[in-house]
Formats: sequence, C-alpha cells, structure tokens
Amino acid sequence: MMIFPLFLLAVGLLVMVQPQTKRWQSRMNAHFQGDERRVKQRANTFFLLGLGFLLAGFAYLFRLVG
Repeated sequence: MMIFPLFLLAVGLLVMVQPQTKRWQSRMNAHFQGDERRVKQRANTFFLLGLGFLLAGFAYLFRLVG
C-alpha cells in the first residue's frame, strides 16, 4: 500500500502548480470575466487543497514507515 501516499504527494504537487499555468489563468480569466480578485482567490484555494494532499501524503508515509 506504499503507492497511495506517493499518489497523494503527486496529486498535491499537481494541484498546487496548476494555477500557475497560462492555460489555467486564461480559463479562469474568461470564467470570472477578468475579475483578478476572484482568480487569485481560486488560485489560493487550489494551493491550499494541494497543501492538504501533501500533508495527508506525508502523514500516510510517516504512519507506514514508523
């Protein structure tokens, strides 16, 4: 069951990096009609979600190893 924590870590990194891509930013600007505050808020939400996945992955790894 060692693959699950690694999967969580990978997904966490992907979700944290996604808002920095040009494609994501252009889609969010179109969705929110250029409202930068809402785009930034959504990017922060994705960052926190990714951080949650990372912390869960590290917790599972710690539990498996320790």
